[in-house]
Amino acid sequence: MPATTLAQLIRTRQITSTELVELYIDRIVDVNPLVNAIVQTAFAKALDEANRVDELISSENFDDDPRYSAEKVPFLGVPITCKEIIFVKGLSATAGLKGRIGHVCKEDAEVVKSMRAAGAIIIGLTNTSELAMWWESHNPVYGFTCNPYDLRCIVGGSSGGEAASVASACSVMGIGSDIGGSIRMPAFFNGVFGHKPSPFLVPNKGQFPGVTQQSDMYLGLGPICRYADDLEPMLKCMAFKDGPIDFNQKLNYDMSKIKFISVEDDGWSQFDGWSVFTSPIDRELKLAQRRVVNFLESSCGAKVERKEIMLLRYSLPIWMAIINNNGDPKFSQFCSSNKDNTDVSVYDLPMKNMFLELLKRLVGKSDHCTYVIITGLMERIPMAKASLDQLLAMAKELREYIHQLLEGDTVLIYPSHPMTAPRHHMPCFTCFNFAYTGIWNIMGVPVTQVPLGLDKNGLPLGVQIIGGVNQDRLTIAVARELEAAFGGWVDPTEKYKMYKYEPIRGMSISPRLNNSASQTNFADMADNSPVDR
Repeated sequence: MPATTLAQLIRTRQITSTELVELYIDRIVDVNPLVNAIVQTAFAKALDEANRVDELISSENFDDDPRYSAEKVPFLGVPITCKEIIFVKGLSATAGLKGRIGHVCKEDAEVVKSMRAAGAIIIGLTNTSELAMWWESHNPVYGFTCNPYDLRCIVGGSSGGEAASVASACSVMGIGSDIGGSIRMPAFFNGVFGHKPSPFLVPNKGQFPGVTQQSDMYLGLGPICRYADDLEPMLKCMAFKDGPIDFNQKLNYDMSKIKFISVEDDGWSQFDGWSVFTSPIDRELKLAQRRVVNFLESSCGAKVERKEIMLLRYSLPIWMAIINNNGDPKFSQFCSSNKDNTDVSVYDLPMKNMFLELLKRLVGKSDHCTYVIITGLMERIPMAKASLDQLLAMAKELREYIHQLLEGDTVLIYPSHPMTAPRHHMPCFTCFNFAYTGIWNIMGVPVTQVPLGLDKNGLPLGVQIIGGVNQDRLTIAVARELEAAFGGWVDPTEKYKMYKYEPIRGMSISPRLNNSASQTNFADMADNSPVDR
């Protein structure tokens, strides 16, 4: 059930926060060795905080104290998780870098402070890709994270551990980050909800790799939730208190009055879907998007315009031109970070020799993943000024067009990814498919990822819901409507009903499979999962 509902049960003394936290601790101990989603735990501190919440609720004046109203502390006593790159006091933020092992955060990130103030309890940190720069969540520190719907498949990245944790019910909801789809791809692959907020709506301070003035426009911290009802309350808690959106204003969107636009691919359909950059959209994903369109037209009375946007063909080079030429520190400088130089500006760190790292990788001696080394090498290849100027002009033209297109109560429906969750390592062969999500960071608009059931292989389907700048509440409202129509998150147990399994302690989600070869193989990969109580 939604986190807001759980908080209400705690508030009305139908369940204690301690009981709920213990339930999730038991869940993590049972399930995490399979999925390896949670890589650091804070069980003792979480139980202590839960006990203090229970004492507060049992106090004589609790019910009459406005400081603890549901509006002020909507997540009172509810356990949540957080992406490992985001600072949580007393825990590490290695970002999967071996050199940062042993680093301990001295204070919470701004969003963590806000969630704590809303009553939430941090129960653990979740896995990511190395330096949060790849769309499969694995790194040399914590290993691979596996998809709860099929352990042979990826969870996406870089907030993949967070989405897998939420999907497998190891946490109620969590905090992710997104600069190229790092919330939305994992949410899509794991069948949960995720939201990339409008620029400057949520403070980005308190993470590694750190945010700069240039990247602040494109990076967004946001919620990952099993239930759409939790998206807006969580976003409200995370957002700047004096931000551009008035979350206290009651909105009641009439779906029939919203202008919907459906775009089924990145503009290559006139060439039979072929693209030099991205894979063609899988047929099941196209059918899922068309079912959304049919629902909006037939059940909601909405008008949906089918459209092609030709400039989206250049999503990948536009994203790369903007992100790689915005004045941020070099990727190889981030690779030089370690636990002893965390107080040094990344701009002042030396550039690691990625040619040497490549040679070391060939003999199994590098501390970095292959994708990190290749990224470090590629940044040394300068883009011709004429090409860069052309792409920057295209980005400006596309941004102006998208902002004009999405004026007012207008929503764009767009594929989340060309395919459902692929097998581990497959992103190496389709590395540019993140362009379907990455382009919307460059456009500077809010996007909500919505699950739409499972495909024929039992893997989650989904779609992106895109709105105009600061229309975050509109995209979330559409997400709630689609959740009611299509069911939202699907219990992973549904896929495995054909197997005999023993229900996991106290929960009915994600069975413990018997005679499953894939379980044995990928459970072995989860060898860096600290779940000590």
